[in-house]
Amino acid sequence: MGRIGTLRRAPEIVAVFAKHGFAGYIKDLGLAEKIPFTRRGGKEQNVKGEQLRRALEELGPTFIKLGQFLSTRTDLLPPSWTDPLSKLQSGAPVVPFDEIKKIVESEAGQPLDDWLIYMEEVPIGAASIGQVHRAALKDGTEVAIKVRRPGIEPIIRNDMSILRQLANLAERNSELARQVSLKAIIDDFVSSLRREMDYRMEATESAGMRETIKEKYVYVPLIYPECSTEQMLVMEYMDGKPLHGEVIAGMDIKERQELAQSLSETVLRQVFIDGVFHADPHPGNLLLLKDGRLCLIDFGNTGRLSDEMRHLLSDSLFALADRDAAALSMLVLEMGSRKPVDRRMLQRDISRWMAGYMDIELADVEMGTMLQELFTVAGSHSISIPKDFVQVGQAFLKVEQTVIALDPGSSLSGMVRDMSLEVLLGRIHPKELMRGSRSFVRLMKMAADKLPGVLNETLSEWEGGQPKLKMHVTADENIMKRIERMASALVLSIMMLAFSIVMAGIFVSMRNQSPLTGTNTFHIGMLTAVIMTIIFLIVIHLMWRKIK
Repeated sequence: MGRIGTLRRAPEIVAVFAKHGFAGYIKDLGLAEKIPFTRRGGKEQNVKGEQLRRALEELGPTFIKLGQFLSTRTDLLPPSWTDPLSKLQSGAPVVPFDEIKKIVESEAGQPLDDWLIYMEEVPIGAASIGQVHRAALKDGTEVAIKVRRPGIEPIIRNDMSILRQLANLAERNSELARQVSLKAIIDDFVSSLRREMDYRMEATESAGMRETIKEKYVYVPLIYPECSTEQMLVMEYMDGKPLHGEVIAGMDIKERQELAQSLSETVLRQVFIDGVFHADPHPGNLLLLKDGRLCLIDFGNTGRLSDEMRHLLSDSLFALADRDAAALSMLVLEMGSRKPVDRRMLQRDISRWMAGYMDIELADVEMGTMLQELFTVAGSHSISIPKDFVQVGQAFLKVEQTVIALDPGSSLSGMVRDMSLEVLLGRIHPKELMRGSRSFVRLMKMAADKLPGVLNETLSEWEGGQPKLKMHVTADENIMKRIERMASALVLSIMMLAFSIVMAGIFVSMRNQSPLTGTNTFHIGMLTAVIMTIIFLIVIHLMWRKIK
């Protein structure tokens, strides 16, 4: 799409939001200039997430993905917004097989008949970005081939560029946009969507998950990397049914309990032990195979936690278990904040939130819901929770719903409690301690290598009588008030000096004049002096009030 298309698309995007009642939000974000003339006078509506969902659906695949992304940001949006957005579907019309065939042959570099026995023309799945077809390799192995929809990449790339431009414009014009870090939100979304568009990344993540998952009843399909490209993913075909309610109802109790246990342990181990997890384990991505195992599919949305982030998360859960609001507030602050936070107010709000769980055992708590609520409390204090932590909360929320549907007596929180000892032992394991020690020694060596140079430079500056002192001052409200008072006092002093000089000049010019001579010079000088004195006193009064 060329520049002309881009110029048309940006007003179209804003017009759709305005049509669905978001004109007021558009103006608050400093984007009023982008509203088409005919919509500027539109009535403001009391809009909610449902209106936003309809607007995003109307705008197409990029914005459907944006809505799905925003549905996970419970630290930014309340449930009245995230719940409707979570219902956004990525379904799309089926692409004709001839077009799919051209892409597959182009990506494979050879005709279909040279490497496939067959490829079914009717897809087994069609979404906004990709379409999946069943096929068989020459050796008889059945595979599923996911192909990126033709022409979708330039459309999404253009929409992502426009979203970034609008976010930049909003942050220049709107304090609201700066407060919520709109540019950072859009950047996170763009990064996530780019990963989802590149099937090579999904192949890598899927292969990594296959290596780490050890549970007996959970399976990850085999990926064929030699056949996979950026636009085409070839994987083992899995003959199973999505784990929806009617499928669960047809299983016996023991089988459901075993699957609930295995699924919970898989997700918890991914988060707390491996640090790489399936971030979207909803029932559509869980297939019940004929042999009774669960199959995880669609690794386009995965999360990664560094060692530090895993430790922060586990420490937060330990603090929750101990009902330690002070420790939890410190851990939430460590997760990330955009501006100075009132720690006492944060601890007070966390204590109030935690009071709702005081009489409930951790094993009886819905872990996903609890994390979402904690992130909402953090968001109310302008604490920006890292996207990976938000993904953990969403993963817990989705898998917990499935686990409870399988076995109402099971609890993800209870399994977290049971796993806490393993997590703690893992952190003090000799290998973990040795790795931490190596990192510490490495950092100390780097600091020691720099120390002589820093000392020599500092001593040279002191010997030359030119030491440098660098200070960083945060411009909070109190400092700005003090600076304003100092400036006002300085201006007041200058005005008093100027007034004294002017008045002295007037009296000098009048010294040889007398009111009895009949000339107007004396009277004009006196009138000027009186007027200037009145004006000066008024200005002094106003500035004095401002200084106080």
